[in-house]
This record gives sequence, structure tokens and C-alpha cells, in this order.
Amino acid sequence: MNEGERLEQRMLELARNLWWTWHPEAVDVWRSIDPKLWRESRHSPIAFLKQLGKERLKELCNDPSLCIKFHRVFSDLNRYMETPSTWGCLNAGPLRARPVAYFCAEFGIHESLPLYSGGLGVLAGDHLKSASDLGIPMVGVSLFYREGYFRQRIAETGDQIADHELFDPEDLPLVRVKDKDGQPLTIDLPIQGDTVQIGAWTAHLGRVPLYFLDMEKAFRKIGIQELGRRLYGGDEAVRLSQEMILGIGGMKLLLRLGIKPGVIHLNEGHCAFAPLEYARYLMEEHGIPFEDAKKQAGSRTVFTTHTPVPASHDRFSSDLIGRMARQYIESLGLTHEQFMDLGRVYPGNRNELFCMTALALKTASKSNAVSSIHGKVSRQMWCKLWPDRSPQQVPIGHITNGINALGWLAPSMKQLFHQYFPPDWEQRIGE
Repeated sequence: MNEGERLEQRMLELARNLWWTWHPEAVDVWRSIDPKLWRESRHSPIAFLKQLGKERLKELCNDPSLCIKFHRVFSDLNRYMETPSTWGCLNAGPLRARPVAYFCAEFGIHESLPLYSGGLGVLAGDHLKSASDLGIPMVGVSLFYREGYFRQRIAETGDQIADHELFDPEDLPLVRVKDKDGQPLTIDLPIQGDTVQIGAWTAHLGRVPLYFLDMEKAFRKIGIQELGRRLYGGDEAVRLSQEMILGIGGMKLLLRLGIKPGVIHLNEGHCAFAPLEYARYLMEEHGIPFEDAKKQAGSRTVFTTHTPVPASHDRFSSDLIGRMARQYIESLGLTHEQFMDLGRVYPGNRNELFCMTALALKTASKSNAVSSIHGKVSRQMWCKLWPDRSPQQVPIGHITNGINALGWLAPSMKQLFHQYFPPDWEQRIGE
């Protein structure tokens, strides 16, 4: 392998580990090669390297300043990945064998992975970055949207114009998940009276893998592919299909990969089917009844609720649940009404819709809101699930949202901290 090929390989390795997104010295390497092309590629190093071309990479090998800068950053990444003395190594040992599985409909990591829309995703992305910095064993699970969320333009009239772009996963920092034979891995999932195949892609955030379930074949087979390409798009059938793929398909993927989570973290109600699928797995593996399996799955499930408006919590009709999830309900050994009652505030009320948040709250052993005030709002909003308790006694706690501090720190401030803080300040701020 010549120097040009070695440099290209290392650049690709750096590009595919999103560690660079919260380390400005790594971003500066990409920008310094070709600032104009870096902007035009929308700060996506995969697209940037493709457009740069092999001839230009050969030329870069003769730039000693750039080579020194790049190899320094690449060495920093290697040291980061190999450091054994993380907080997680010292304090989260049991999670090495059974990591935290963090489910969320979106992860806001960086604009080069445009599969998010706002606060829910940014919070989830920062959780993974911080887990990586701390060395906490964690995996993320989400959905791959081929059009993601829209990009906004403002017309001369001041109107907002939403542009949906079709993404090629090969231009994103993703690698297709493959089976032991080197073929694209697929899992089977029952939806709408049929069995669909779900593929997967993975991205790496430092030490933490993030899996994106590929819905393209599934939506093509059940006839709603176009609607299924967008985050929070489509009608109720699309939303329910996506949430079945996220929760059920996501858990199936982890188990297929040999990952048995010690903690199942549901970030909002979209992924509330995940512990049900873990319960189904326990039923199959150990021959235990559904209620016992659900109790075991719930004992390792935690739920974070975000939405303070009742109308924003996903609810589905009995007819739609029956049409889309009949096979899955049967696999749990439940009747249709028994399944519907899992998502009802008032079990037995056939006029009540199936609510994903109610399912999550009734399944999880611990639930929390995302601020002190939101905790009070949530306890009041969901107090009818615990009719024998006052709102103050409803078991929904609160944790004020945190951020990945290094990811939001301006480069100029980071330089200042390097100048005046102890050498280990980055590690200490992460803890």
C-alpha cells in the first residue's frame, strides 16, 4: 500500500467515526484541505473525500504540514478508542456484557447525518457522545430515513420552503450491517399480515455504535414506501409501521447481533414496542408466560417522556392495530383486546385508542420527564394511570437535560481552556 492509499484509508476511517464531530481539531483537518469543497459537501467527509478524488489525495501526501496535522488527529482518535481507564471501565463493569440499548426515533449527531429534526434527537445524540466519552457500554437504535427531515429555505416573500432530498447512504458515514457470510443482514418482521425484511446500517460515535434500521424493502412490500422515507411523515399507518420497526425490529436486530441489553432506554413513546419484543424473546427462550416475561423485560426498561401536550402522544385505533399488528399480537399469545389494554389508560374501554406513551409508562420500571417543571406537568397528565395515587405520588421523576459539553464548546474557548486548565480538563468536564 503506497502513501496515498494509506492516507485515503486513514481519512476514511476517521470520516466513519463521528468522534470528529465534537473535536474541532479534527474538523479543521477537513476544512484546511479545501474550504470551498468542504462547504459544498455540507461538511460531510464521506462526500468530501469522494469529490476530492484520488489524484488530489496523492498531492496531499506531499504536504508535510497537512500530514503532520492529520496523523496527530488520527493518533488522538486511536488513543481515545484504546484508553482503558474510562469512568465506565471503573464504574459500569456489568454493562460490558449487557450494554444500555438507547432507542430513539432520531439522533441529532451532525449535519452530515441529516436524520433528525430537533430537540429530541439532539438530546439523544448528546447522550451517545457523552456515553462514549465516559466509556459507558451503550448502543443506539434508530431508523434510517432516505429523505430524513426537510431542509428549510426562506423565499423572497418570507415564506418557508421545505426541501426534501433523497439521501444515498453511501454518501453518509454509514456502513451496512452484514451477516457472518458477509451478506447484508436482514431480519423478518410481521406487519400488515405479511412478513417484511428490515436491513440495517451502523455509524460509530467514538466507542458507541448506532444502528439505523433500513425500512426501504419493508415499505415497498406493503405499498407505502414513499411515505415511509421521511421522519415524522405519512399517515397513522406509516407511523405505526415505523414504530413497530423501531421497537420490535430494533430489538430483533440487537438480539440477532448477540447484544442482550442490560438496560432498555426508551426515549419517547415511539419505541415502546422494544420491551414487548424482549418479553417475546424471553417467552420463546425460557418457555415462560407473557406476564412473567413482560415483568422481567420491564425491570430493565427505563422511559423518558418529552411531550407536555396530550395531543402530541401517538395514539392508534383498534382497527389499525388489528390490521397492522395482528400477527405480532398472536406471537405474544394475547387476544386483540388484551394487547389494546396494554396501551390504554382505562383497560376494558373499547372506545379508547392505543397510546404508545401509556404502553411505555405501564411497562417501564422507571420513568422520567426532562426537567423539574416538565416532571410536574407529566405527573398531572398521566395521573389517571395510577388512580389510587395523588399526582405528587405518580412515579414519573425528572432529570434536567444535560449536554455533551465538548460538542457545544467553541474552538476558541477550547484553546483557552487548554491554556489555563489542567491537562485532564477534557476528561474531568465529561465526568
